[in-house]
Formats: sequence, C-alpha cells, structure tokens
Amino acid sequence: MVYRVNRDPIIDNDKVLRVDRMRVGSFSQTYKFQGSTSGYVVGGGPPASNEIEKFSFSSDGNGSDVGDLTRGGQAAAGTSSTTHGYTSGGLGVDYNRSNVIDKFPFSSDGNASDVGDLTQARDHTSGQSSETHGYVSGGNAYPSPHANIIEKFTVASDANGSDVGDLLSIGYGFAGQSSTTHGYVSGGDIPSSPTYSNVIQKFSFSVDGNATDVGDLTQNRFYVTGQSSENHGYTTSGAVHPTVD
Repeated sequence: MVYRVNRDPIIDNDKVLRVDRMRVGSFSQTYKFQGSTSGYVVGGGPPASNEIEKFSFSSDGNGSDVGDLTRGGQAAAGTSSTTHGYTSGGLGVDYNRSNVIDKFPFSSDGNASDVGDLTQARDHTSGQSSETHGYVSGGNAYPSPHANIIEKFTVASDANGSDVGDLLSIGYGFAGQSSTTHGYVSGGDIPSSPTYSNVIQKFSFSVDGNATDVGDLTQNRFYVTGQSSENHGYTTSGAVHPTVD
C-alpha cells in the first residue's frame, strides 16, 4: 500500500519513507521560573551568613555548601534566570542595608559576583522572576524607612535596577511569587494599617506599571515566604498580628 499526501507518495510499496520537501515551523520552549534539578538557599542570619547552599530535587537529601556570596547578609530578595541565581539587597554585617545585586551560576558550583546595584539599599524585600528580568518589591529602605517600589533588572546582561512601578502601599516582609506573565506580592507589614496585610497584589511583566489588589490570604501576616508552581502561588508561615485572633 502506498501512503500519499497531496497525491505525492510518502511511504511506497517497499515501506520506504520518501520526503522531497519538509516544512518545519518554529519551535519554542516555554519559560519556567521554577528549577528542575536543584533548590538553593543563600545567606541568612544572625550572624550574617554568606553561604550558597543547594539541595537536589531528584532525590531527598541534605543541602551542601557550594559557594559564597560577596558579603554576609540576611533578608535579601531571591530571584532566578534559567542559568543563574540572584540575591539582591538585604541586611549585612552590623545590620547595614545593602543595594548589591549578587549573581551565581547554576551550571557549576562557585561564588557569587557583584553585578549591579538596586536604586535603594533595603531589606526584607520580596523577589519575583520573569523570563527576562528579576524583580525586587517593597522593603525597609534607606533613607526612607519603608518602600513601595517595584524594581527590575535584566538577566541578559549585568546591570543596575530601575524603578518600574509601585505596590499598593509601603511595606516589608512580603512573600513573592511568579507566574510566566505576572509577579505577585502577598501579606506583609503595612505601617499605615493597624494589623498586618492579607492582600494579594499582582503586577505585569510585559508592561511596567503599578500593582493591583487581586485577592486576600486567609490570614493577615508578615515575614511570610512565597513559592510558585506552574498554576499557583503559595504563601507559607509568617507572623500573625498580636491583636488578631
């Protein structure tokens, strides 16, 4: 039997595939912000640590020390590209605030390098990651005591951050999450509020702009942590305000 497409033989009677012309469309790999091989934990304190630690996703096991940040610190924002991890801002030795953007490779274990500066030195920020940029949102800032800034920096080349929008209010201790199209900020301590926040904020990666209120957490809390899947954002742990049951 002969198989034909548009009257042209594709497979002949001898079961031989015959291809005279082939049309190939473009293939693209969808960007995924979450890793596939390892997770990383960087810095921390007190006392201020500069350790870069990683653990495997393919099998359960302990973490291992694979490198150092350029400085010891805690309460920094963590973001990722497909090839590198980034740590931005934070509290350093003697609790001095930092504006440094550190970068370290995923392909080989090693130390981080200083690749740029945030527009403000600040700590207890939240981090979000798009295909092309890292984002750092909110935080304790200097010289202002708190910040509502949404800041981004490119991952295609080493560069400083730039102010691209505002959160709904100044605050710190937010959780950060990412989809492929938007960054999310949830919870946090809002100085103008009598309690911690339960607001879920969202801002676009494709167009610079301010965040919008898109929902509420089940509790008002801050010093929360954020996680992201392909379909959902997660906000875990945190401190609940003492005036709220």
